[in-house]
Amino acid sequence: MIKGFVIFLCGVLIGGIVVWKGLVFGQPKVTASADSKVDVAKLGSDVERLNNITPNLSHVMADVSFQFANLWYAGQKKNWPLAMFYYNETRGRIRWMLRINPNPKTPQGDVVNLQGIFDGIDTSSLASLKEAIEKKNSSDFDGAYKQMLESCYACHKSAGRPYLRPMVPTSPPQTILNYDPEAKWPS
Repeated sequence: MIKGFVIFLCGVLIGGIVVWKGLVFGQPKVTASADSKVDVAKLGSDVERLNNITPNLSHVMADVSFQFANLWYAGQKKNWPLAMFYYNETRGRIRWMLRINPNPKTPQGDVVNLQGIFDGIDTSSLASLKEAIEKKNSSDFDGAYKQMLESCYACHKSAGRPYLRPMVPTSPPQTILNYDPEAKWPS
């Protein structure tokens, strides 16, 4: 008990010294010099260039679709390390989409909070899918995968695109990969 109190007291003292040094010495002040002018025209052209090279959401979602379809086939073959790889790739692509535009507009012009939608999906459908992969449970995987497709469709409807209906894939999008976890070639 005394040892814990001594550690706590040391922490308080170190914290106090840090705060005191900040108050006495202050933070360095950043000032703009007379020759540091912002080139508004260049800034505008840089923003326009970035807008022109940033992929649109349909490009990113095509990538999500590719990763998610591969996830299905990896799970069907019970190749759980490959399934986890594609799970992470799918989730990463969705997060990329959110960095590009977390609040797109519907075709009618309404703003959609995709970040909020994803936060809900990430802690429910995606979490269930990850758990099924970690448990290596095929029946849970099938159900969680289909539940995730329903979550995807709910998001599509929220974004004003109910015509984008995901489904369980019928053929592998990646024909060069062997989904068989027991594959012997190439070695």
